[in-house]
Amino acid sequence: MRGMVYGKLAKNYDLYPCEEIFTLKELLIFAAKNHDEKTAFQFEENGSVTGVSYARFLSDVNALGTWLFAHDFRNMHIAVFGENSYAWIVAYFAVTCGRNVIVPIDKDASPEDFAYYVENSDCSAIFYSDAYADLPETLSPDIARFNLKQLPEMFAQGRRLLDEDCQTFVDTEPKPGDLASIVYTSGTTGRPKGVMLSHRNFCACTCGSCRHVNTKGASLLTLPLHHTYGLVVGVFCIMFYGCPIFINRSPKKLLTDFQKSHPYFLSTVPLIADLLLKNIWNAAKKDGKENELHRLIKISNFMLKFRVDLRSVFFHSILEALGGNLKTIVCGGAPLSQELVDGFRSFGIELFNGYGITECGPVVSVNRRKLSVPDSVGTPLCCNYVKIAENGEVLVKGDNVMLGYYHMPEETARAMEDGWFHTGDLGRLDEKGVLYITGRLKNLIILGNGENIPAEEIESRLYTIPYVKEAVAYGEGNTIVAELFLEENAKQTQTDVYADIKQLNKTLPQNRNIGKILIRDHAFPKTSTKKIIRSYGGTKHA
Repeated sequence: MRGMVYGKLAKNYDLYPCEEIFTLKELLIFAAKNHDEKTAFQFEENGSVTGVSYARFLSDVNALGTWLFAHDFRNMHIAVFGENSYAWIVAYFAVTCGRNVIVPIDKDASPEDFAYYVENSDCSAIFYSDAYADLPETLSPDIARFNLKQLPEMFAQGRRLLDEDCQTFVDTEPKPGDLASIVYTSGTTGRPKGVMLSHRNFCACTCGSCRHVNTKGASLLTLPLHHTYGLVVGVFCIMFYGCPIFINRSPKKLLTDFQKSHPYFLSTVPLIADLLLKNIWNAAKKDGKENELHRLIKISNFMLKFRVDLRSVFFHSILEALGGNLKTIVCGGAPLSQELVDGFRSFGIELFNGYGITECGPVVSVNRRKLSVPDSVGTPLCCNYVKIAENGEVLVKGDNVMLGYYHMPEETARAMEDGWFHTGDLGRLDEKGVLYITGRLKNLIILGNGENIPAEEIESRLYTIPYVKEAVAYGEGNTIVAELFLEENAKQTQTDVYADIKQLNKTLPQNRNIGKILIRDHAFPKTSTKKIIRSYGGTKHA
């Protein structure tokens, strides 16, 4: 299979040092040993912020794991279901560090999907939060159910057993190749598949990510923990560096949590980053300072050419609204516009675009401070190789690549070829080994004349129209269709939209001209990580 292969070590700059770890238990012990009484997690509880040290976190995990072993939960699959919380994270580590297998379930799963996840993954037990107790109650009585609010009582019982020298859990050592988790794909198209990820997969991805992007301050956890990107980048990597992780429990509290956590680092998805930037500009417009902000950005950008950086002075109030310390945002999960990167950089915040997929643990590549290439997703992590197939598909091979799909050997065989995982994404590698994602195979617009056009290529141009909030492009015969959802306060009429699309077409090649426009009354349905679901209502828009 032809394609340019990018080697294991990135060129032109040094990677950050990182001690090798091979299991999640090694990560847990490493963090407790090296960071001890430093704050590991912070969360709001009863109106005030509670902090838990790395040493206490290890103690809680050991207590809960000991309780599980005492009740014969060994070599089992155990689900965890609910909103982000400290208890959720403790349950995750207590399960995986005892060589059990964790199955994280989306708290927004439909009853049908919930039942499918639990049954398909062969779960024997489930941890769930009180706010989402209804669905677990529908399960078979053969499946043990534990409300996460019971954890303090389980901790106490587990500590009593530890005091009696019950060390079985503490002495258990997972192997790197052990199955650690079954993670169900978000299912933007087709039935979700259970991705089997080992301890080695998670740790290779964690170490690889830490070598490419480091952090030295507090972080704000915004992404759902059932999603592997949120867990690896938002928790595992931060644990390695020994920084505090403030757990955001609801998007509604995001802005107030910036003030409580004062984050230096944020991992998120483009939709949330875009909302944060829009909030900045909407506030400026509301205060009548929009023109002044544009002027300050021009002055600041000019001064930066002479290495004079006054962004912390010029944009002090904006930075304070984001906690006052925010310096780094890592974005993944969906395409990211260069305008968004440039927008945050104007205020002194570096936004690094990355690329990954659940089956690769989930990070494949990321931009870095010393090598951030516009419109790219950066260089591949040192834990994996990347190559481009003849049809333009991105293939990945390395220690972060999954074991396979649970109960789906045929799907696994289709996805893997000689150790190379077929991502389904289209891309290219430049001569420096920088990766660019150009679209998705399933989203190709195949016109009646046989021409193949990536839908994302059309959609990225549609997003240059200021009032277009969401866009999906697809084909009907020889016609490219643009389905749009406009900004809530957009005053444009249908005639205005048609006129703007006509102007856009003039900038596109003839074969990429949009021939039909549909304007939606409602936003597109999305996954829990805010990706537009392209297959819905019986109609596939890709």
